[in-house]
Amino acid sequence: MKIHFRLPSIYPITDKELARRSDHCSIVEDLVRGGARLVQIRDKHTPAGELLRDLGRCVDFALKRNARLILNDRCDLVLCGGLSGVHLGQEDLPPGEARTLLGEESIIGFSTHTLSQVRKASRLPVQYIGFGPVFQTSTKANASRAVGLSALRSACRQSPIPVVAIGGIGLQQVRGVLDAGAAAAAVISALMKSKNISGKMEEFIEAAMGR
Repeated sequence: MKIHFRLPSIYPITDKELARRSDHCSIVEDLVRGGARLVQIRDKHTPAGELLRDLGRCVDFALKRNARLILNDRCDLVLCGGLSGVHLGQEDLPPGEARTLLGEESIIGFSTHTLSQVRKASRLPVQYIGFGPVFQTSTKANASRAVGLSALRSACRQSPIPVVAIGGIGLQQVRGVLDAGAAAAAVISALMKSKNISGKMEEFIEAAMGR
């Protein structure tokens, strides 16, 4: 892979409904001002044209702040919107086909929920593997059963590709998932439900550093 990429310890994911915002751009601005350098934008419902306009504003802001943006699921909007990459689930476009479409310079992440999936994903053209939910989460409908820290530890040992822990991670869980070997902790609810997203992002970064 040509891309040079290192995961930050905290990997925030946007959710307009949880944040009670009308757009992703205002969320991205708060996250980046709080120290985020990689943000995943997740949106299952907004019409493509409206979402693309929002993404354009997000990208304009992120470029000025040296931050990277990943979009969940939509390779087409990644290409149209100029984002840094895509995060794919088990039922989405396979990573190999996404790599062909997006090229060697794009970041591709891939969700896994079992150790068998982790082993298979380690042979795919991806920059990181998401693993979880580590803890019980209400963010995602029909979420898989929580895997726990022990399975996360095994996933990190078995994967030659960096692992991102996801699912139910709050301030109190950050050090635990990082100590288990995760390269990053993905955070959704604990950030999106905060009245001060920027300040909460700063708290998460401090927690990751053991402060």
